[in-house]
Amino acid sequence: MIEAKTILVVDDDHELRAGVQAVLQKHGYRTLGADDGMEAQKLINGERPDLVILDMMMPRWGGFLVLEHFQDKKDAPPFIMITGNDGKKHKQYAEQIGVVDYIHKPFPMDRLLEGVEKALKSTKADEAPAEQPRVSLRCKCAKCGARIKAPLAMLGQTRSCPGCRALFVVLPQAPDDEGPKLVALAAQPPESRQPW
Repeated sequence: MIEAKTILVVDDDHELRAGVQAVLQKHGYRTLGADDGMEAQKLINGERPDLVILDMMMPRWGGFLVLEHFQDKKDAPPFIMITGNDGKKHKQYAEQIGVVDYIHKPFPMDRLLEGVEKALKSTKADEAPAEQPRVSLRCKCAKCGARIKAPLAMLGQTRSCPGCRALFVVLPQAPDDEGPKLVALAAQPPESRQPW
């Protein structure tokens, strides 16, 4: 028998959270619920859910703080962000820090279930026998000079700089210098050699 996947639903709207949990349970998922990001962090660390559905705007810790906290943790679950905010910058930032899907409220439950299936399938694909290293690119904002780390999957995509918010295209950055070089002293005339 296949064990049911566990999904944590984090939203301060109790009715919405209960409705989402009921639909997920009807489709065979085990669910957990949290009112805010602080409670969610404790449940993620303690229960290790397979997926987190996370509201963006909540009291105490909002969705972005939770995402930022788990951003570089290898054992972090995938996140789906739900929000009533239509801002493109919020969506871009959420994708930049790791959401697998971004859904606007109000949403049909079919849309949410589609996102859940997609997120859980992507985690199955990531569960290879040999752990794959996370490959990322180092970029530099042409406007403010900020150094930015982006996943290889974002190559060629347009993103906003977290420092100055200017748009840039994710491209590999050449190193600032070629690194240390060995110089053969014997090949230089004796008068040009520097004493050490």
